[in-house]
Amino acid sequence: MKKLFFCTAAAIAALCNGAVLSAQCCEEPACGDCGSSVVAEGAVVAGDGGCGPVMTTQTVMVPQEVTETQTVTVTEMQQETRERSYTVTKCVPREETRTRTVTNQVPREVAKTETYTVMVPSEKTETYTVQVPVKTEVEETYTVMVPTTETKTETYSVQVPVTTEVEQTYTVQVPYTETATRTYMVNVPYTEMVEESYDVCVPYTETVQQTYSVNVPYTEQVEQSYTVQVPYTETKTESYTVAVPYTETMTGTKKVCQRIAIEKTRTVSKDMGSYQCVTEEVPASSCGGCAPAAPACGDACGGCGSCGGCGDACGCGSGCGEVAAAPAPACTTTVTKKVWVPKVVTEEVPYTVYETQMVDEPYTYEVTKTRCEERTREVPVTKYRAEERTRMVSINKCRTEERTRDIQVQKSRTETRTRQVAVKKCRQEERSEEYEVTKCRTEERTRMVKQVSCQTEERTREYNVTVMVPEERTRMVSKCEMATEERERTVCVMVPEERTREYTVTEYDTVSEEVPYTVTVMEQVSEEKTETYTVCVPVQVEKEVEVTKTIMVEQTVEVPVSGGCGGAAVSADGCGGGCGDSASAGCGGCGCGC
Repeated sequence: MKKLFFCTAAAIAALCNGAVLSAQCCEEPACGDCGSSVVAEGAVVAGDGGCGPVMTTQTVMVPQEVTETQTVTVTEMQQETRERSYTVTKCVPREETRTRTVTNQVPREVAKTETYTVMVPSEKTETYTVQVPVKTEVEETYTVMVPTTETKTETYSVQVPVTTEVEQTYTVQVPYTETATRTYMVNVPYTEMVEESYDVCVPYTETVQQTYSVNVPYTEQVEQSYTVQVPYTETKTESYTVAVPYTETMTGTKKVCQRIAIEKTRTVSKDMGSYQCVTEEVPASSCGGCAPAAPACGDACGGCGSCGGCGDACGCGSGCGEVAAAPAPACTTTVTKKVWVPKVVTEEVPYTVYETQMVDEPYTYEVTKTRCEERTREVPVTKYRAEERTRMVSINKCRTEERTRDIQVQKSRTETRTRQVAVKKCRQEERSEEYEVTKCRTEERTRMVKQVSCQTEERTREYNVTVMVPEERTRMVSKCEMATEERERTVCVMVPEERTREYTVTEYDTVSEEVPYTVTVMEQVSEEKTETYTVCVPVQVEKEVEVTKTIMVEQTVEVPVSGGCGGAAVSADGCGGGCGDSASAGCGGCGCGC
C-alpha cells in the first residue's frame, strides 16, 4: 500500500510540474492579431489575451489506513475437577510351615597305595672336545692406495644470451558506455478478509457399565503323611596307618669347578735398536747460482762476487783463463742426522694360563624318611531310621466371581465453525527504468618487445684429478689358531626309580534328611479407592480485537488541460481552431508562430 501511495503522489507531482511549465509561457513574445502565444513545450494557452493554462478538476483514489474493532470467537481451556473410583490390590503376608530334604556329607577314611617315580643321581664319565687358542707371527703383504694428482684439460659448451628488440602487435579492449531502457514487473501487496470454515472437537463424558472377574481366595485343611529320618549315634572301632617321620644323615660327593694355574712359555720378538749419527752429502738448497772456486784460486766463492787476485774464478768473468772455462761441479752440502737402526731379538717369555677342572668334593646331608605304624581309634557313626508321621496342611484355593462397575469414558464430537481471516494478496504492475551498459570495442596496437636468445660457444678449462695408485707393503701380523683337544669329565645324571607308598584318603557319604522351615506367603486383597483429578475443558469466549485496514478515499485535485489558440482544441500540428479558418488549415494569418 505504501508503494501505491507513492506512485499516486508522483503522478500528482508530474501534473503540477506541467502546470508550472504552461505558466511560464508569458515570458515569450506576444502573439499576433489573435493574441495567443506558444509554450516552449508546444502547449498553446488560451487566446483571451492572457497566458494562463486551462485547469480541470479530477477525482483521485488515495490509500488510507483505518483501525477497526472486530469481535472474534476464541477457544480457551478451563480446568475442571472430577472424581473417579479405582481398585487397588494389596499383598497381605502370612506364615506357613513346610519341609525340605537336606543332604549332608558324612566323612570316612580309606587307606590307598600308590606308585611314584623318584629321580636318583648317578655319576657318569664323558669325553668332550675343547678348542685351545695358539698364537703365531705371520708376515702379511697388503696393498695401500697412494693418491697422485694429475692435470687434465676439457672442452665445454656455454650458452651466451643475446638480446634483440622485436615489434609486437597486441589487441586492447576499449570500454564505452551506452544508455538502455528495461521494463520490469512489481508486486503491489493488498489485504482481503475471507470467511473460513474450521472443525473443532468438543469433548463430552459418558458413563458405561463394565463387567470384570475377581479371584476370591479361600483356605482348606488337608491331612498329609510324611517320612522323618530320626538320627541316632553308634561307636565303631577302626584301624588306621600313620606315617611317622624320622631324620637320617647321609654322605655323598659332588663335582666342583676349580681354576688351576699352569705355567707356559711363548716366543716374543722385540726391537732392541737405537738411534745412530750418520754423515752424508745432499744437494744444497741454494748456492747463488755459481760453481765453487778452483783449487788454484785458494778462495771459496760466495757467489758472483770478487775472487781475490786470480780474477773471476766463479765463471762470472774470464780472469782465470782455463779455470773459468772448465765445467762447474754440482753444488752439495754435508748433513749429519740421526737414523734408527733396528735390531730384532727373539726370546722365550713365561706366562700363566688358568684352566677349569672338575674336582670331587665330599659333603653330608639329612634326609627325612617315614615309617608306617598301625593304630586303632573309636569313631562315632551317625545313622538314621525312618518314621511315618501325619500333619494338617492348609491349602490356598481361589474361586472366580463376576462383578460390575460404572466407569467414565471420554468421547468427543466434531463441530464446524466459521471465522474471518485476513489474506494478503499481490497485484502486478509494469514499470520501466533507464540504466547504463558498459561495452567494449577491440583495437589493435603495436609495441617494442625485448627478445632474449642464446648462442653456443666452445670453451676450455683445466682441472686437477686425484688418482689412487696401488703400492704393496709388508707387515708382521699375530695370527690366532684354534687347536682341538679331547678331555674327560664326570657328569651327574638323574636316573628314574619307581617306589610305592601308602596314604589315607577321606571320603564322604551322602545322607538325606527332612528339615522343617517357615515360609511367608503373600495373599492378594482388593480395595476400592476414590481419587480427584483435574481436566482441561475447552470454552468458547468472544473477544474484541483491533484490526488495521487500508481503504481507498476519493480526493479532488486540479489538473492542467492542453488547449489551442483562443481556447479551442489543439490540432495535430499544435495550432488552435479559433485562429484563422480551421484547425486543419493551419494558423494562416493568426501569427501564432505555428
